[in-house]
Amino acid sequence: MSEGTAVSKQGIGELIQVKPYMQFMLGKMVARFGDSIDSIAYSWMVYMLTGSKLLMGTLLAVNFLPNILLGLFAGAIVDRMSPKKVIVLTNSGRGLLVGITALLFGMGELQVWHLFVVTILNSLLECFSSPAEMSSVPRLLPQSLLLSGNAMSSSATRLAELGGLAVAGALIATVGITWTILIDAGLFAWSAVLMSRVVYPSSPKTEDVSPEKDSSLSAPQGLLTDMIEAFCFIRKHALLLITSILFAFVNFCLMPFNVLRTPYVIDILHAGAGGLSLLSGLMVGGMVLSGLWMTHRGSSYPKSVLIISGIILLGLSYAMTALPAYMSTNQLTLAAIFCLMMGLGIPLATTPLASYMMEVTPSGMLGRVSALQSMLCVSAIPLGSLVSGAAAEWVSTPLLFIGCGILLAMSAIFLLLSKTFRRSI
Repeated sequence: MSEGTAVSKQGIGELIQVKPYMQFMLGKMVARFGDSIDSIAYSWMVYMLTGSKLLMGTLLAVNFLPNILLGLFAGAIVDRMSPKKVIVLTNSGRGLLVGITALLFGMGELQVWHLFVVTILNSLLECFSSPAEMSSVPRLLPQSLLLSGNAMSSSATRLAELGGLAVAGALIATVGITWTILIDAGLFAWSAVLMSRVVYPSSPKTEDVSPEKDSSLSAPQGLLTDMIEAFCFIRKHALLLITSILFAFVNFCLMPFNVLRTPYVIDILHAGAGGLSLLSGLMVGGMVLSGLWMTHRGSSYPKSVLIISGIILLGLSYAMTALPAYMSTNQLTLAAIFCLMMGLGIPLATTPLASYMMEVTPSGMLGRVSALQSMLCVSAIPLGSLVSGAAAEWVSTPLLFIGCGILLAMSAIFLLLSKTFRRSI
């Protein structure tokens, strides 16, 4: 029996027997539930506070700068620490920052510069939490369950996100933005408590780990060696470098949708916070359905087929979100359908790549390697955010969606022409 067949038969039934991993996923789900509520409330708050599309794009660009500038450094530190401690501390810190933002807004004291400071600090904490979560997965699961585990984790966290998005509009309408964001702060604190209760195996796999791991955290030379080691590893595994560059372009193309989603809902679809929640929720719902399908059937298909199919589906459905702007009826319904299709494509494109990275990367290097890949993938986001905000002043939102969606779908041709991609995955 092939490994792929074995994994497909294991599925959810095998995964739920790994109790530490299920506890880990519960902590992620709680944080994601609150974070999704915040994503709607924060976007609404920023647009109401400033009314500037350019400022929204600038703020989103700033959100990714810490990851680009310090992500690899954070990943190297995470590899030398307990991932559980990192996750607990960062979730606690993010909850505190979100709570401060809510209090300032509630007192009428929130200024634009506050948003930039909080965004930078929050993003800095994410630089540590993301590689810590990534390095936790292969410590909690055997390699044979990585694809199913990643797919299940994607579905579970997206399901939590869907729940948060579903109630965000109602919360804003009933208790207001301030209390909605405070709820998110409390959920981050709860997630930190849940993560503190996860029991990691006492002897995680550490094959091929650098002998420098016992050096002090404060040794600059040791950290520099670790970061250089990550660059060498990415260069050695050309597929990781190729896909990182591709997904940087994908992220660039997606920025008009991310930056202009709120103005798109308000000005084109003529819907309120409920409409924004609906579109975001259906996109996440598509991710849940796609992730569940991959949990059961994904291992039956080559990773290359899944990735290419996901990119094409994501790009074409993204372009079609422009159609409601040229129709007089059923605008919100059509936009919702296309957002659902976009959601279906995202796990197809991203989950196989994450699983491949976990399979080929030693556990002792996974924090910095995942941080480096994340840094490469998001490197184009600040530029895309700034370009999107500026372009929206000159080009209509529907035309931006059409152009960027088609470019995104066509990027799959790059992978089809890559011999390294076809041989490796």
